Order: sequence, then structure tokens, then C-alpha cells
Amino acid sequence: MPGMYIRDPLFGDIHINDVAQRLIDNEWMQRLRYIKQLGFDYLVYPAANHSRFEHSLGTMKVTSDMASKIFSEDDPELSIAGLMHDIGHTPFSHQSEDIATKYLKKTHEEIGASIISESSIHDVISESTLSLKKVLSYFKGESRGKLITGPLGSDRIDYLMRDAYNTGVAYGVIDYIRLMNKLAFSKDGNVAIYENGIGGAESMLIARYYMFSSVYLHHTAVISEAMYNLALENAIEEGSIIPKEFIYFTDDKAVAELLKSNASKHIIEMVLSRNLFKRAYYEEIGKKQINVQEVRDAIEMAGVKYNDYVIRVINFKGGNDDVQLIDNTGKRICMLSEKSELFNTLGKMLNSRRILMVACNPKFKDKINTAIKKVL
Repeated sequence: MPGMYIRDPLFGDIHINDVAQRLIDNEWMQRLRYIKQLGFDYLVYPAANHSRFEHSLGTMKVTSDMASKIFSEDDPELSIAGLMHDIGHTPFSHQSEDIATKYLKKTHEEIGASIISESSIHDVISESTLSLKKVLSYFKGESRGKLITGPLGSDRIDYLMRDAYNTGVAYGVIDYIRLMNKLAFSKDGNVAIYENGIGGAESMLIARYYMFSSVYLHHTAVISEAMYNLALENAIEEGSIIPKEFIYFTDDKAVAELLKSNASKHIIEMVLSRNLFKRAYYEEIGKKQINVQEVRDAIEMAGVKYNDYVIRVINFKGGNDDVQLIDNTGKRICMLSEKSELFNTLGKMLNSRRILMVACNPKFKDKINTAIKKVL
């Protein structure tokens, strides 16, 4: 078989064909080696230094396996879309996405589509036998692309397994082979699961719930992210960082530029030395509506300056995910939430879990806590 193999700790040897090899060697894919998959979670889980690059390889592998199983054939454009699904990620992954959305009105998916369409990636695909149009369609989650982006998609399967492996927690463990054997593509063009595969879908939702609780939304990681965003926004407002250039930085480049900025240097140094703000307020708020600006005004009225605290409303994701159940003929039975009490209950829990967190310089903890309680 032409091409080469890359050894992966989760899946063993991953076969890389000639087109994938050219894309992997491209500067835009190589950039992902220097963007951490979990941003600042390494400050909580020391081994969580894995990158978007290895996650991209794993997603390509899972996508290829799923396509071969479900469609009884390889779909090279689908595999390539899996490989490049994160090519538009900003420094420290999701930790910079709020900045890209605020200043450029773009998500990492939109940035990625632009890179595929307008960079040397376009040339590599166009010079191959692959259809660029089909790759972009799959990249955007259209048609078979739902196998990458959907609730039981290859992206989610790989990151749950990979993040669990690299953080050392047991929550993201998924029976990937059994789950894949129960997946299908329904007649109306959606990812579905056979009725006897309900357990696999339930276990994946449980894994995601606990990964959010213990890893992705760990308070130390959230505080680090918020402080990094505060430093970044200060540097942008100062004019030392230009958003349309910043989104293409690597993690190291982002840190280097923040350290040059008078407005952000102190805060990013605190993050790098793990001298972080401490929780002053951390409470479940459920569906209660919170006016963040009102909270901010109360804190600053109490004499705490903008650079001495951060606010986050922490939302859990995945509560509205649902999957079709089908019988052995491919006929729709119902949605998984209608059949699985566990799936339905967890979905409601995810939708209802919201936490208001304010972290600050420790000397202001009591002052901030009192100010917030007056507002709420």
C-alpha cells in the first residue's frame, strides 16, 4: 500500500496516503503541532501537552474507519476533511476563539474554510484527484461530513479518548470499535445508530459529561483561560497585537507577543508561572439570568480594578445533542432521547448546569464576594 505509517498511542499505526502526506507536510498543518489541544489544562494535568496535530491525525483515522464500515468503501475526501477539521484553530485552541469572534466575527471553522480555499492547501488538493468542493462540503459538516462533526462524530470520539489518555483520567474511555459497528447513515442523510447500540451512545454522552466536569471546565483551567483572554484583549486594545494576524499565531508566538505588550505582560507572566487568580465566587446559577455587566459594575464600584479580576459564566455543552435510532433495515424508529431515559436525563442536566465564577487577586476575595451577593 503506497504512502507511509505514523505511530499513534491510541490507534497504533495510522496509514497516510500520498495526498494526506503532502497535506500533513504543509505549513498550515504543521502549525497545529504548536497549538495545544487543551489550551491551559496542562496547568492542572501536567501531561496534557498534546496538540491539535495529533488530534487531527486521529480524527482522520476514525473518519476513515467509520466511512469504510458504514459505506463499505473509503471516502478520501471525507478522510481529508477529518484531517483538516481543526486547521483554523487559533492559539491555545478554544481559548482564543472568543477574541476571533469578537474582533473578526469568525469561528475557527470559518477561518479553516478560508485556509483550505485560499492557501497552499488549495493547491495540494487541486493537484490531486480529490474534489476540493467535496472536501469543503464535508469540512462544513454537510452530507457525510456529519460523520466528523455530529454528536457521535469522529472529532468527538478522538478528542474524548485522546484527552482522557493525556490527562490520565478514566472518564473519556469509549468502546470505540463497538460504537463504530453500531453506527449508520440514515436514509434522510443523518448519522444514526442501530437500536442495539444504545449503550454505546449512552456511554459516550456520560464520558463527555464527566470530561467537561473534570477536565474542560476545571476551575483552574477556566481561570487560566480567562486571564489569558484578559491579557490578549489588553494587548489588542493597546494596539500591540492585530487580531487578523494573531489568529494564525502558534501558542509560543502568541505568548511571545503578549510578553512584549506593556498592557498584558504582567498578566501573562502570572499565567505562565501559575500564579493565578483565586475563586471569589463560584455558584451554580441554573437557568437564572445573569447580567454580567451589572456584576462587573458592582465589583468595580467596590474598588476592584479591571485587571484584578475575571468573570465567567460556565456553560456545559451537549445538552441538545440527539441521534436517530434505526432498525436493521435503516428505517427510523425514534430519537435516542425518546428511548433512553439516561440519555434524556443527562441532556437535561447539561442544559441546566450553569456556573457563575468570579476569580481575582486574593486580597479582593471578600470585597468581591460581598459586592456580588448584593447584586444577586
